[in-house]
Amino acid sequence: MGNAKDILERELRAAGDMPDGEIDIAHVALTLAACDRPDISLAPYRDHLDELVCASRDAMGPKEPSVHVAAGILSGVMAGRYRYLGDAETYDDPRNANLAHVIDRRKGLPVTLGILYIHTARKLGLDIAGLNFPGHFVLRLRGPGEALVIDPFNGGQPLDAADLLALIRSVEGPEARLTPEACEAVGTRDILLRLENNILSRAIRGSEFARAREVVTRMIWLAPQRAGLRFELGRLEVHAGHMGAAADAFASCVDLATDIGETRIAGMAEEALRQLKTRLN
Repeated sequence: MGNAKDILERELRAAGDMPDGEIDIAHVALTLAACDRPDISLAPYRDHLDELVCASRDAMGPKEPSVHVAAGILSGVMAGRYRYLGDAETYDDPRNANLAHVIDRRKGLPVTLGILYIHTARKLGLDIAGLNFPGHFVLRLRGPGEALVIDPFNGGQPLDAADLLALIRSVEGPEARLTPEACEAVGTRDILLRLENNILSRAIRGSEFARAREVVTRMIWLAPQRAGLRFELGRLEVHAGHMGAAADAFASCVDLATDIGETRIAGMAEEALRQLKTRLN
């Protein structure tokens, strides 16, 4: 059986071994949430996920809706009935990146709220994806011959090209341009890593390096083929004075990066390992 921590680790490692399309995004997000709240039962939260799907299915009816109608239904259920909105007042509250807290409080970050929209839409058979949009997570709904971008942080509000340009300029400055890369779909694993990266960056900014190591470790469980995460773990181990663990992380990064052809990261890890060995000698 194992303790709660061991069970959560096994679940995340199992998700890490799955093809991207088989990952249940909200259920894994709840597993990640439980890593920081090991005392909670996830059953009520999973029941709530089912409730969101049932409410949306009832609102949708038997006919396949257009993209605009589907977006309106999702917005009506999420923001209207259940009052899910972005936390604009206390945006940096760490609870906003924890799906269980978000369900409790009905507010969160764009990516956390987006996970609820994605989960619900996918269960209804809708074609929904998160986009590679910098700084502010948005979603794209697609149907035959049409597509619509929506903002889960602002109640599922539809966004046109002008809105997206204004949004990217609010993040990157007045000279920013709306690029095709920003509007590309990202996979389920990338969305979950984006969620965890919010926690990681806050921990590093707050000099909570033990916390940062915990978060990077579970990111590695979830994405074992991402060499850059192992490099980040090595850096954090150096900062903590765990030189043996740092050497192991950098060596693992070299091996993985070499295997998957990421020569730049492999070179960075080799150099970090060389410097580390110089210090140890």
